[in-house]
Amino acid sequence: MNSIRTRRPVTLLATAITAVLMGAPAFAQDATVQATPTTTAQALDAPAQDATPVASPQTPAEPGNAKDLDAVKVVGLRASLQSAQSIKRDATQIIDSVVAEDLGKLPDVTASASLARVTGVQVTRAAGEAADVQVRGLPNLTTTYNGRELFTAENRSVALQDFPAGGVAGLDVYKSSTAELVEGGIAGLIDVRSRRPFDFEGRELSGSMNYAYFDQADKGDLNGNFLFSDRWDTDVGEMGFLINAAWNRLRFLDSTRENSLVMGVAQPNQTDEPGFRYPDGIGTFYGQGMRTRPSVNSAFQWKPNESWEINADFLYQGFRSHDDDSYMFVPLYTGDTQFSNVVTAPGESGPQAQSLTASGGLRPEGYQASTNASTNTYQIGLGAVYHEGGVRWSTDLAATNSKFKLKQANIDYAFASAPVVDVNYAVPGSDGGGSYSFQNFDLTDPNNFIFRGLYDRNYEASGKDFQARTDFEFTPESGVITAYQAGLRYTDRDAERKSGDRYGYVEGAGLSYLDLPVTLSTTGGGFEGDSHAPPTRWVAPTRDSIRDNVYALRQLTDSLLGPDNHDFDDYGLPAFNPLNTFNANEKASTGYAQVKYAFDTAIPIDGAVGMRVVRTKTQVDGTSRDDATATYSPISSSTRYTDYLPNASIRFRVTDTFQIRAAATKTRTRPNFDQLNPSTIVNSPQGACNTDPDSVNCFRTASSGNPNLSPLESENYDLSFEYYFSPTGSATLAFFRRDVKGFIANVTTDQADAEYGTLRLTQPENGGEGKLQGAEFAFTSFLDFDALPEWARAFGVQANYTYIDGGAEQGPTVASSIPGEPRIPGVSKNSYNLVLLYEKPEFSARLAYNWRSKWVQEYSQVYDAALGANGPFFPLVQDDRGTLDMSLNYTPIPAVTFAFDVSNILGDPITNSRTYNVQGDAYARQIKYLETVYSLGVRFRF
Repeated sequence: MNSIRTRRPVTLLATAITAVLMGAPAFAQDATVQATPTTTAQALDAPAQDATPVASPQTPAEPGNAKDLDAVKVVGLRASLQSAQSIKRDATQIIDSVVAEDLGKLPDVTASASLARVTGVQVTRAAGEAADVQVRGLPNLTTTYNGRELFTAENRSVALQDFPAGGVAGLDVYKSSTAELVEGGIAGLIDVRSRRPFDFEGRELSGSMNYAYFDQADKGDLNGNFLFSDRWDTDVGEMGFLINAAWNRLRFLDSTRENSLVMGVAQPNQTDEPGFRYPDGIGTFYGQGMRTRPSVNSAFQWKPNESWEINADFLYQGFRSHDDDSYMFVPLYTGDTQFSNVVTAPGESGPQAQSLTASGGLRPEGYQASTNASTNTYQIGLGAVYHEGGVRWSTDLAATNSKFKLKQANIDYAFASAPVVDVNYAVPGSDGGGSYSFQNFDLTDPNNFIFRGLYDRNYEASGKDFQARTDFEFTPESGVITAYQAGLRYTDRDAERKSGDRYGYVEGAGLSYLDLPVTLSTTGGGFEGDSHAPPTRWVAPTRDSIRDNVYALRQLTDSLLGPDNHDFDDYGLPAFNPLNTFNANEKASTGYAQVKYAFDTAIPIDGAVGMRVVRTKTQVDGTSRDDATATYSPISSSTRYTDYLPNASIRFRVTDTFQIRAAATKTRTRPNFDQLNPSTIVNSPQGACNTDPDSVNCFRTASSGNPNLSPLESENYDLSFEYYFSPTGSATLAFFRRDVKGFIANVTTDQADAEYGTLRLTQPENGGEGKLQGAEFAFTSFLDFDALPEWARAFGVQANYTYIDGGAEQGPTVASSIPGEPRIPGVSKNSYNLVLLYEKPEFSARLAYNWRSKWVQEYSQVYDAALGANGPFFPLVQDDRGTLDMSLNYTPIPAVTFAFDVSNILGDPITNSRTYNVQGDAYARQIKYLETVYSLGVRFRF
């Protein structure tokens, strides 16, 4: 559906203005990700989500070769294109960049949104923002900040959306590597370059402020950024100091209607038309909340003389999340459920239910979640550079400390009775997917809801590191070899995670919402443009009242559980579970050598050849559990390995405007620490266990790492044809291939357990070999042609298209159902961006459309009642989708710019589909409606 959906009038107004003015925002690539509800005991499917939510990303102060990546100043859209083109054209690596000079001149609010316009880069969209940056379909990136590795807590990376645009001088996406770079992941490397005082000619005072309004949440907030920089001469040389502070806050509401992952078969005792297939549950999920990101970065530079420069950097990134999730689930899986008014459609394995009326089954249930999370990440760095004649030597030290905390309390509920429900699995004339409604049941009456239980979680994670490196370069005055480079790097990294949770099932007490120490309100909103939304308003405890009264709720739960249950004897935070705890240490020693060369032939040739060697030692300590005897003991896992990462590149400068380059490299990505954790983490039981222990929906979810995981390895081949026909005009065509070994994917299976019965265990596995190959085409130009009138030269266009084909052997568990090389999760075969630009001195505009084809989210086991047991593995697929964004800028005086932006104008939902049998039958698993965000603000610079 590509038409503009029904939205508030401001959307139509904004779109009309855009059409008239031909504005064009950046490439808003939308690789929207499945955002499964935070699971309490009764979620439809409960994959473990135990890795710390990434909240914010890398090598020393000068990534790559400084000569290749000199800062290029940007003034306006035209100059921005020219700057990025110059970096791409002159770099040793195959690289794409986004650069900025003025505060807020990056085309978007955050770094992740700016990267979405880069050829081959995809982002996901959820919770009102762009996140999860991927390059050529792969998420396995290394990210650096001023060349220094940066991470959040126990994770290996940070989220690029945590970098405000106002604090970023440039973003460089390396699609091929050279030896002096920190070893990139198999997808490449992204370096975030901050501002430093020597970037400016003198004193700099600049900032921005904007108000962002979120359509579905019907809320807004202010965001701001302020920068001060100065430089001065002293008796001991030139010095400079910079400080930049930002405050970003968003309020979001994502609304989802969904079907169960389990497929039922209607029995003769349930209907006069038995044998039809149907998802055995249907539900509604609201993911909403507020996320705040304060950040501060500062820099000091000292240049004692022409040969020396010393720099010091400080970074603070904060993340605060107040989530307020609401969930309702209507179970249809009990044998007592009666079906009437059944409408079916033919399927390859039998009829599929299109709509029905269900009665006499289990009572609907759900939860109201209240989650607070926070991250504080600090990094300090100190570097020095000596440059004299053809000799360049640099050294750099850095230390990082990051801590994450999460506190969650969920109130689970059940209906007091089981109302008759009308279910439509495929609403005609809508966005597809399921919807439902209750007959004669008041969802706003607190007496219709029973307190079913309290879920309580306490989670902490932390990480710290020390990193040091030294680099040497010698540039001879003549000869084929233009530079000799060598260097050493050492890192020592610690990571820790500890978690504890508990669940008190007290439905038998029969307490209604009115008996709880909470404040009640009604859910609502969301589903903008959905003409067949499910119930959107039901009574529920407010988020704040759960947080404010959590002690009393624990006390009440303890009294209801009785004296023989001690889970809630402590009314404070849940104790940490040894199974949910691990400590890790990783030491890596690195050395590299590289030469750059050039031949002054009829067609000039240059390039680089190098080798980077990395020795890694990792140890993870956790707790082991014997599934047969349900006993526990400490366990430690240790691995040592050496990576040899060669690189070679060559460039043919065919003419002054046309060049051909090729590169062959080897890269690798280490497993995350939690993926190596040997412990098994067991979650609370599903609600079905309390009402129907024999149901296929009765299970506990669990997650485990795999200490035997190996790093992913990739041999990479790149070929690029680049034609630069004007300062802002280029046409490029690139071909690439990645031969990958050891893809890591989470696999979910049901396993028998001596203590817990059925465990639905999610565990990572290495797959076999796989490949990715494809092509990228990009065209960029303003219409600077003499034959055109002056007014037409204000227009420009950016367009790119990426094609990716390939697959990978899955791990042994999945391969038993899906042999060969099925598609790699997260990879779309086709994607493109089209951006229209307009720029005059006082006015500029962008209108951007992004589209990507369907892609596999994951492979998971089908739970199919028709099989009498768990079925084979099939993909969960996100359907193709496009996103339209807009940006308008008005500059009445050179120092002040007013900006108006809209993201997700079309508002088309995300559709996730599930195949459930070998014949290829499928149904819409989820239909998700995302935020449309409006922003009005001002930028200034003095």
